[in-house]
Amino acid sequence: MIVGSGWRAFFYYRVIKALPEKFNFLAMLTRSEETASRLSKEHGIKVTTSKEECIKLSPDLVVVASSKSNIVETAMEWAGLGFEVLMETPAGINEEQFSALINFPFKDKIQVAEQYHRYPRFQAMKKLLDRHIIGDLIDMYFSFCHDYHGVSMIRFFMGDLKNVKIVSSVSYPFKMLETGARAGITYAGDLKEYKRNITILELEKNRHVIYDFSGVQYHTEIKSSRVSIQGSLGEMLDDRFSYAREIAKGEKLDSKEVDSKELKYSLSSSISSGAIGKDSLYDYSPEGKHKFSYESDKLVYHYDDNRDLVSISFKGEELWTNDYLSCGFNNDEIGIADFLSGKAKYSVDQAVEDARLANEFA
Repeated sequence: MIVGSGWRAFFYYRVIKALPEKFNFLAMLTRSEETASRLSKEHGIKVTTSKEECIKLSPDLVVVASSKSNIVETAMEWAGLGFEVLMETPAGINEEQFSALINFPFKDKIQVAEQYHRYPRFQAMKKLLDRHIIGDLIDMYFSFCHDYHGVSMIRFFMGDLKNVKIVSSVSYPFKMLETGARAGITYAGDLKEYKRNITILELEKNRHVIYDFSGVQYHTEIKSSRVSIQGSLGEMLDDRFSYAREIAKGEKLDSKEVDSKELKYSLSSSISSGAIGKDSLYDYSPEGKHKFSYESDKLVYHYDDNRDLVSISFKGEELWTNDYLSCGFNNDEIGIADFLSGKAKYSVDQAVEDARLANEFA
């Protein structure tokens, strides 16, 4: 059952409708009789204004996708009635709501849907990072999504945020050409004012994150989003991983990599090799003491004939597979399907902590 009838509520409805073998849609609860009547006719579904009627349906899961101002109150209301709840973000907009949700005795019945965690490329990236492919994670530059979404993604990649401190935070207006909106793309846009926020976070001593976001990034043809992480053994720059791989005992490398005193840089994205050429780099490691192979490669995206994403691989290894291929889901819908299916978890405590921190940004 879905509480709410806005565009976010219909994200959930589309996913539920596309997966009848997994889900059975019972009803949508809205406040307005007019809205209930219109949506019922348009979509051929049960839409009601009666909370009691919805309770009698005994749903296994209540999706709360109401407005930000009352989403916390609504989620607690349904969890208090004994139902399992999946609520939309954010987990509150002010300290009163944060405190109420954190101290709610039935908060364990509530999960928060953060679809960005389940984006295919982020799942593939995380799988490689969890293997310590670039070593210990030190610093991050994150410019992809806003506020509480952004903080949740910093947690997703960099880990616990309990000791985080804001070093600096600034917001300012700037003008950029409007090239798109939720409705699509435009070739007749004007300069439009957007807000940009740059915040530096200290996760702990000598570990930092730069959060950099402006609203134009969601719908633009001329400004990129970026995620980069520096580790002790390499770097992730969007889809590319450049890293030092420890050579296994007895491993035989290509002779040209280890024999030539003129060639010992296999890192294709290296600044030095790009600037002066691989062949001019002298190998000064002790004879027979090669410990690392320097490597660089990108995630590879595999599509079917309908341009639906089938899988993501790295160096021939499959890291992510689309479980909803026949549905034609976009990234958000894949994320929502994972939360509805119970494949993903994002607790109230984490969601409140992330929203509370985002509220402190300038």
